Formats: sequence, structure tokens, C-alpha cells
Amino acid sequence: MKKPSYQTLKNKIETLEDSVKMIDSLKAEIELNNSFLEMLFNTIPNPIFYKDKDGIYINCNDSFSQNILGLAKNEIIGKSLYDFPEKIPKENADIYYKKDMELLEKTGTQSYTACVKCANGTTCYYNFYKATFMSNEGKPLGIIGIMLDITELKKEEEKLKFLASIDSMTKLFNRRHFYEISEPILNLAKRNNMPISVMMLDVDNFKKINDTYGHKIGDDVLIKLADKLQKTNRKSDIIARWGGEEFLILLPETDLKGACKIAEKIRRTIENLSIKTIDNKNLNFTLSIGVYQCKDKANISLDNLIQKVDTALYKAKKNGKNQVYSE
Repeated sequence: MKKPSYQTLKNKIETLEDSVKMIDSLKAEIELNNSFLEMLFNTIPNPIFYKDKDGIYINCNDSFSQNILGLAKNEIIGKSLYDFPEKIPKENADIYYKKDMELLEKTGTQSYTACVKCANGTTCYYNFYKATFMSNEGKPLGIIGIMLDITELKKEEEKLKFLASIDSMTKLFNRRHFYEISEPILNLAKRNNMPISVMMLDVDNFKKINDTYGHKIGDDVLIKLADKLQKTNRKSDIIARWGGEEFLILLPETDLKGACKIAEKIRRTIENLSIKTIDNKNLNFTLSIGVYQCKDKANISLDNLIQKVDTALYKAKKNGKNQVYSE
């Protein structure tokens, strides 16, 4: 067998050296790209994490490690949700794990909102956006997730929801919200056979107050009354401005005797109250109050209850005003 010539060997060595140089160049390029991607990954302000199909963290960015768990990456990678009980309560870890398993089973994407206690101790609302990453054979290998802080948006939503539930003048619940929260309370009382009462209050001679002193003083009367109702009544009572100068109060776990006692206390408090008029005089005003205890609990609705107490209020006014009348 003929031995390769010196030149042939030299050419092969040079080709091998060129290949090594090319590999080194590609390796350097890959390392540069990986370094760039890692830098980009950690620059993103949103928390990002990767998990394998068993729920073990493969990687995360700085925002997740520092802001969410308050740990170094090497303390997170290789561990699961359940390895941080002081950071993630078990009940929360159970919820996240269940969501992960649902996503791995169905594959694709997933989104939901959760309340998260951050590393600095604050509680924030986050939207979670997750997706599965797959093998070449189409099998799920794990999950990538990104978190979007919506705390400020949530606060604005709660603020708007609150504003939609109150009367702008008196800051009491409005009629619509009274229905929303009172219906379930009434249903609960009926199921548990617990006493529940309602009272309706009306400012006596309110039209005369408006006509004599002006609508500004009339508004002051309603605002002062609303303030006293909030301070006088129990936290469990549902107080609403029903309309005009009428107010409605639902009294859970209260029988007729107890409701009348509360109503009389309110009546006396308002009777002894005065506000300043424009010419600096004291204006006194009184209330008529109707009280009704829910009796036929099997059939009565909230509307029926309101009709009954409205009748009681009418009789209080007809009998001379500034009094409590119970049905």
C-alpha cells in the first residue's frame, strides 16, 4: 500500500486545523449568542421561569428570583414549588401545581390571575401566562411561564367597583348594590331559620326643608343623617340610600324587638341632632321609621320584605311622624 505523500498529509492537517478553527469560531458565536440571550432574558422586567414536566425549575430570570422568591438562582433551579414553604404556602403551591398539570395534559397555553406574596412582603396581583414546550416527537417536556403585574389595574378596578356600588352624596350603598348583597343574606337567614329584619327611614318634611333653606341644606341633612347611621348601626347591618330622603337598613340576626330598639335609638339620635343653616341658625329634623321582621321565610322575597316595611313607614308618617312603627 502506497504511503501518502508529505504534501497530502500536510493538506489534511491544514484541513483539520481549518475545521477546528471553524468549530472554535462557531462555539464562540454560540457562546456569544447564549450570553446575549441570557442578558436579554435577565433584562426583561417581568418574572419568567421554566419548569420540567415534573415541576422542577430549570431556569428563571433575575426578576423572578429576586422579586418573587427573593433567592439566588442556584437556590431555585433544581427545586419545586414545595421546596419554598416559607415563600409559597402549601395551599398556593397546590393551586399552581394543579394548574401546571392541567396545562401539561392539554398542552398549548394557559392564563389566569393569582394573588402573590412577593419577596419584599407586599401582596400583588399577577396574570400568569404559561405555555408548554415540546420534544421533536411532540411530547411535553415542561412549561415556560411569564408573570405580568396587574396590581395597579386591580386597584383601579376595585375602586371603580366601589364607586359603582355607592351613592355619591351620602357614601352609603346604592339601591342596586343593596339588592346584590342583601339577597344572599336573606336566603341564608331563611335556610338557617335565623331572624332578620328591615327598617325604612324617611326624613320628615324634607320638601319643606329644601323649599325653606335650599337644596344645599337639604343635601347637608342627608349627608349628616348618613354619617350618623354609619356610626350608630352595627357592622353587620346593610345600609343604603333608597332614593331621595329614604334610607333602607337590613338587620341580619335581629328580631322585631331588637330592630325596634335600634330604630328608636336612631330616631332619638337624629331628633337631638342639628345642622347650621346659611344664616347660621340651628336646624333640627326628625325621622319616621318603619320596621318589619321577615316572618314567612319560605316564600318571602327581598321585594316582598321591602313592600312590607314601606307599608310600616307609611303608617309611621300617617300617625304623626317622628316615630317608629312596626308590622
